Amino acid sequence: MKHIKKIIGTFILIGCMLQLSAQQPMENTMSQYFQSRMLWNPGFTGADGSKIYALQNRSWIGFDGAPVMTALTGEFLFGTNSAVGIQVVSDITGIINKTFGVLNYAYRIKLNKDDQLRIGISLAVSSDRLNSGYIDQGGAADPLLVNSINQNAQFDGNIGFVYKSNVLAIGASFFRIRENFSVKDGSGANLSIGQIGGTYDINVNDKVQIKPLMMLRFYRTTSSLFDIGAQFDFNNLINTMIVYQTSGNMRVGGGLRIKNIADLNLYYNSNVKIANSASQQYELGLCFHLKGKQ
Repeated sequence: MKHIKKIIGTFILIGCMLQLSAQQPMENTMSQYFQSRMLWNPGFTGADGSKIYALQNRSWIGFDGAPVMTALTGEFLFGTNSAVGIQVVSDITGIINKTFGVLNYAYRIKLNKDDQLRIGISLAVSSDRLNSGYIDQGGAADPLLVNSINQNAQFDGNIGFVYKSNVLAIGASFFRIRENFSVKDGSGANLSIGQIGGTYDINVNDKVQIKPLMMLRFYRTTSSLFDIGAQFDFNNLINTMIVYQTSGNMRVGGGLRIKNIADLNLYYNSNVKIANSASQQYELGLCFHLKGKQ
């Protein structure tokens, strides 16, 4: 039984490694919808105030070498209309440890008292290396895979635009600009091109708020992925989230706010294995709110 489990785990890891090469680092996180929107669009940097957000996303619990992504992000306001964001991400799958560093800058253009346009850019650097801990535990490293790992730093960038009012937020972001423009049609990995999404705030009463969400992701060679869902906020203390993806996945979870100082969030993604969708995931997020909001 132990050997069968290892064999199954190996096939899963191979599939995941192929998928990771086509993914934006934070593309499949569940925190991106409401808790840390900077993760999918640099234009949202600082839009929800200064804060620090840490998350860990785990897939396929019970398999050795299953994907584990750990991220620490920060958003900080400065000046009248500017904000800077920092992301540090470690994405470990089997013997491969992918490390990302992203620096964001966003500028706000006030259209009137309530409406604003936000423009964000980001510079990303990434590198791959072997996860020596997995090899020391008896994992086997395929020489072809080892030779294909690019340990040199790779640079790229993203750009995002956001229109934001008191109740509406609509954004569009474009990923891996250099890589997507340099890859010829029909070659390379199935790169993610970008996302378009929006939310709308509905105040049911003084204690209940509903925030519907729609989001569309675009890919180079396969069909787009559509998300639709909502977050329900109760008394600014407890929130719940449910999102349906056209792949068949369901994403659910919730959070607890502690005196407007910190949020603790837990999410689950159902296990539907279809291209461009995340398989079974568990994600834990912790947010610390700092003073100041644009």
